[in-house]
Amino acid sequence: MKKKRRLLQSDTFWGLAAALLVLLQFWWLPGEDGSAADSYSTTVDGKLGLYRTLSQLFPDVTREAVKVLPAQSATLILVAPDRYPNEKEQQQIYEFVYNGGDLLFAPNWLSYEWTALNEPPPEVLLPSLGIHLKYRSNITLAAAIAAVATTAPGATPVTTTPDGATTAEDPSSSTTTDSQNTASSTPETDGSPPTNPTAGSTPVTTANTGVTATEDKKDRGVAVHATSSLVTEYVDFQSTAELQLPSNLTTETLLTSADGTVEAATWQLGSGRVLVCSSADLFSNRAMLFKGSRRLAVRFVERCSAKEEDEYSTNNNRPAIVISEYFNASDSFQNTGILFSPTLRIGTLQLLLVAILGIWMAFHRFGPALYVTNSQRRSLTESAQAVGNLQYRLSDGGTVVRSYLDYMTSRLRRRYGSLLRLDQPEQIANRAGMDVEEVRAQLHEAHLMAESGQLPSAKAAAMLRWLARLQQRLEGIRES
Repeated sequence: MKKKRRLLQSDTFWGLAAALLVLLQFWWLPGEDGSAADSYSTTVDGKLGLYRTLSQLFPDVTREAVKVLPAQSATLILVAPDRYPNEKEQQQIYEFVYNGGDLLFAPNWLSYEWTALNEPPPEVLLPSLGIHLKYRSNITLAAAIAAVATTAPGATPVTTTPDGATTAEDPSSSTTTDSQNTASSTPETDGSPPTNPTAGSTPVTTANTGVTATEDKKDRGVAVHATSSLVTEYVDFQSTAELQLPSNLTTETLLTSADGTVEAATWQLGSGRVLVCSSADLFSNRAMLFKGSRRLAVRFVERCSAKEEDEYSTNNNRPAIVISEYFNASDSFQNTGILFSPTLRIGTLQLLLVAILGIWMAFHRFGPALYVTNSQRRSLTESAQAVGNLQYRLSDGGTVVRSYLDYMTSRLRRRYGSLLRLDQPEQIANRAGMDVEEVRAQLHEAHLMAESGQLPSAKAAAMLRWLARLQQRLEGIRES
C-alpha cells in the first residue's frame, strides 16, 4: 500500500512565497513602472530624441542626475520632472538664473489620473521664478471654442453639447456659400506651411480653434493647434496645463494657440532667462518625429540660451546645455526604494527568490532521511575528565575511594577467586612484594576514608594513587 504524503504547513508558506516572487517579475502589483519621461527613455514620452538632437546641434550637451544645478552657468532644461523642486531647491534655481543661468521648464501632467477622482491636479507654482501653471479643464476648452465660433465673422456656427463635443449647424441654412469659404479650409498639420485665408473670413473648425473638447483616452490632455514666431509651421501637441503669465515681469510670448491662449513665454530674471512651456509633449520622442515640433523645440532651447550680447555669435560660443535628471531620480536614491525601481526591480525579486529557496531548503530538507552508517563514541579520557570534574564539584572524595576499593575487589576475585581478599593484608603484601605494616595501615585508612562523609580532594587523590600502585603490583606490573 502506497503511503500518503502530507504537505506540511511550513512547505505551503514557503511555496506560496516563492510563487508570489515569480509572479511579481511578470506583473508588478503595486502599480505602474514609474516615469518614462527622462532623457534615457525610448518610449513615446521619453526625451532621448531631444537629447540626441541637441547633441548634434550644440557643442556641449550633458545630463545632470546628481546635483540640482550644474557647476557652472548653463542652460538648464527641466522638462516633465517626476517631482517639482521644494522651497530650498527653488531658491537654488532662482540664484542660478539670477546670476546668469537659463531655465527651460515644462510641467508633467501626463501621468496624473485625477479624472477618476473628479478633482483637478494641483497647480504648479514656483513663485520665485514667476512660474504658475493651472489645470486646463474641459469647461475652459468648450468655452474657448464657443467664444471663437461666436466672434469670428463669416464662420460656420458651432454649438457645444453638454458632453463637451462640438457640432456645426447645417450650412444649407446660410446664404453665404461662395468660393471664399471653400478656399479658406483648414491648413494641414503635416508640417507644411499653412495656406493664407482670404481677408475678412476666419473659418472655425476643430483644427484651428486651438483645442478640441475630446480628451485623449489615456488622459494625455487635449489637442492644441498653435503657431509661433520662431517657426513657420503649425504645431500640434497635447496639453493639460494652462500657463499663467507673471504680472510683475516683462514677458515675451513665443507660442500661441489659435484661440489666443499663450502656450509658451519667456522673461528676463536678473542676468538669466526663464522660458516656460505649458506642455512637455513638445519635447517628447513623439514630437521629434515631426519637423515642426522638432524645429520648435530646438528654437526654444536657442531662445532660452541666447543673450543680447550673443546675437551675432555662433553656436560654439553658446553656454552648455544641461538636461536635468535630478528630479527624476533623487527621491529614489534617498532610501532603499531604488531596489524596487523599474531598473533594479527584476534583479531584486530574483535575489529574494534565491533567498526564499535557500531558507526553505535549510528549514526542511528535501528527500528521504539520511542513514547514518557510523556513530561517534566518546573517548575514555574525555569520560574520565568529565567524571573527575563532577567529583571535584561534589567535594566528596570518600565515594571515589569506596568505588575504587570495589573495583579492586572485583579484579582480585576475577584473578584469584576466593584465595585473596582485601581483608588479608599479609597475603596481599606477599603478593605485591610490599611491607606488611604499610599495606595494613594504608588499607585500614582507605576503609575509613570510604566511610567518611566529607573527605578533602587532596587526601582522596593521595589514597587513589597508592591504591593504583598496589593494583599494578598485584597484577605483576613492577616499576623499573
